[in-house]
Amino acid sequence: MDKKFKYIDSENNIQEVTIDKSDFEFVQENKDIHDLKLQGKPTTFFKDAMRRFVKTKPAVVGGIILGFIILCAIFLPIVMPNYGCYDVSTTHLLNGGGIKSEVSLPPKIFDSGFGWWDGTIKKTGIAYDQANEQPVGYEARTVSNLEKFEYYEDFEGKYGSGGYLNLTYKNETAAKYGDLYSQVYNYDFKHDYKIEYRFENPTASGYKATSYRISLITLNAGVKTYYPLTGKDLDYVSFSEEADKGLGFVKDLYTSDQQGTKTIDVSETMKKYGVENLQKGRINIDILREDGPDKSSIYVKNLLISSKSDVNEEDNVSLRSIKDANNNMIQEQKIQIGTTIDKKDNPAYWTTKNGSRSCLNVRFVRCNFIYDIYEDCYGIKEMTIPAYKITEWTNSGYLTFTPNKVPTNDTKLLNSLYQSLSDANPIIKVKEQIGTPKWSVNEKAYTGYSLVCEVSQYKYLGYSSAPRYFFGTDSFGRDFLKTIATSLRLSLVIAFGVAGINIIFGLVWGSISGYFGGWTDILMERFCDILGGLPSVAIITLSIFYLHNDMLAFVLSMFLTGWMGVAGRTRTQFYRFKNREYVLASRTLGAKNGRLIFRHILPNSLGTIITSSILMIPSVIYSEASIAYLGLGLKNQLLFGVILSENRNFFNDYTMYLLIIPTVIMAFLLISFNLFGNGLRDAFNPSLKGSE
Repeated sequence: MDKKFKYIDSENNIQEVTIDKSDFEFVQENKDIHDLKLQGKPTTFFKDAMRRFVKTKPAVVGGIILGFIILCAIFLPIVMPNYGCYDVSTTHLLNGGGIKSEVSLPPKIFDSGFGWWDGTIKKTGIAYDQANEQPVGYEARTVSNLEKFEYYEDFEGKYGSGGYLNLTYKNETAAKYGDLYSQVYNYDFKHDYKIEYRFENPTASGYKATSYRISLITLNAGVKTYYPLTGKDLDYVSFSEEADKGLGFVKDLYTSDQQGTKTIDVSETMKKYGVENLQKGRINIDILREDGPDKSSIYVKNLLISSKSDVNEEDNVSLRSIKDANNNMIQEQKIQIGTTIDKKDNPAYWTTKNGSRSCLNVRFVRCNFIYDIYEDCYGIKEMTIPAYKITEWTNSGYLTFTPNKVPTNDTKLLNSLYQSLSDANPIIKVKEQIGTPKWSVNEKAYTGYSLVCEVSQYKYLGYSSAPRYFFGTDSFGRDFLKTIATSLRLSLVIAFGVAGINIIFGLVWGSISGYFGGWTDILMERFCDILGGLPSVAIITLSIFYLHNDMLAFVLSMFLTGWMGVAGRTRTQFYRFKNREYVLASRTLGAKNGRLIFRHILPNSLGTIITSSILMIPSVIYSEASIAYLGLGLKNQLLFGVILSENRNFFNDYTMYLLIIPTVIMAFLLISFNLFGNGLRDAFNPSLKGSE
């Protein structure tokens, strides 16, 4: 049925509209109308918080890293061995018996030669022992990829060679010559003595070439008699030292022709003097002091003395030769005779009186190489094993050995007397028996002898296989991985305990202060101001002084002031939320103060409080490091912060890992706690409830 409607448009004209039923259509004409089905599931506040936390990927990563570190700290000390370097409750500074100490072994996972994390060290610029053909202080078995390079210096050294002996006149007030003379020797000129020498002109600035003389000298009745062996016009007339001074270094007895190698037939020259033998004679080199600002000098390359009679003489004249300038400079005046404390004159020692000697152009060799410190510490090494060790290993069932009746180095005989009975036996091969064995009735074993053997050092130390320390060993010889895990476990227990108590106490204190306000708040805040004004260092020092217990004093000092930060943040959050509508509504409905604090206000404040409070855990570890660094306590305690502090000096050489590894772990802890705390803050934020 049509209906007509009239209306007035905007121009005040009357309009008429006809509306028909067909103009309308019912959308749900034949459907039941009711509420739609709920799409979500009922949840709790904490379930919703966990759902949001899981969706925060940085927080999850931080939680995984944190969990991994905590699990390692808990279980690694339990599953790892507890002997040798793995025993972190004691130090292992000395191994004894000639075994290298296990201190500061570098990290090792891979076999030597891998090039990275293989327990080897790159050594550069190490002195090279040219006589033994190995780096000074290193055994050949521990060295690989050796690269040698030589250089020259104007000074002598134990591992140098060659060079020139710069003989210079030094005493301006004495006679006008300087000298260099050998140890004495009894000369029999029936034998053919020769001297072959090479002198050269100085090349260094401030020095000039001078004349020289080589003589044989003898001392009778306190008077030195010279027999010159060089000169231009030798008249074969000997003279005393006083007569020589009077002559003023006569020119026709000396020569300045110093180039090339020259030979002196000593026996022939001395026969011309009419001398058949010379008791306690010595070779003397004299140089003339020339006038002028430069120093009078000659370079002695070598001076070799020989005789046909030297072959069967123990103390022959050739020992008095200057074969090597560097070696001549480092000779001792006296040398030891055998194994006794008696000493005798060193025939290779040359003495100066008015002369001054120094070394020039000495050849040194240095080298670069890869040093396998694990091979040095745990590999096969020749060692001298005392009788008590042999008895100990025999009683342990490692070996049997019947000592020979007398000392011997017959390896075939010794190894027939020796038998290995166990894989744990450290001895590989017996090479020599030292000393004569005697049967001890009390010890029921042979004593008084020792064996020189090839020994497996890791078995000697009690390991079943050569150990590999993933993080190396520390400066006390402890496995650094287990040391870190053990110390981190104790530090985390303390940190979580301190943080937990501080957070709980701080929440309660801050809640009361912020909720009630007024005089309650003022009094509680003033108390915090007074306690917070005390320096933490002073509190720790006083605690240690009165308690005499570093650990207890540290924990107590962390409790005394650690809660105030949490209390302050909680107080701020309570002032923010306590006058909100939902709190007023709950109070109107009769909610008591306890319910308002712990059920309505505190849950809304947890996000911000947790984020800042969770960082209290790594800050406790930082406090450990600070206290140890300042020397206020905790020294030698197995705490992670203490280890971090004590290893601060290892910022050089390969031992840098002792500082880097705990620093990286500390950084991971700090970052992980930060990310984890941020995730908890967002998860416990009530305003985000139900959000994606």
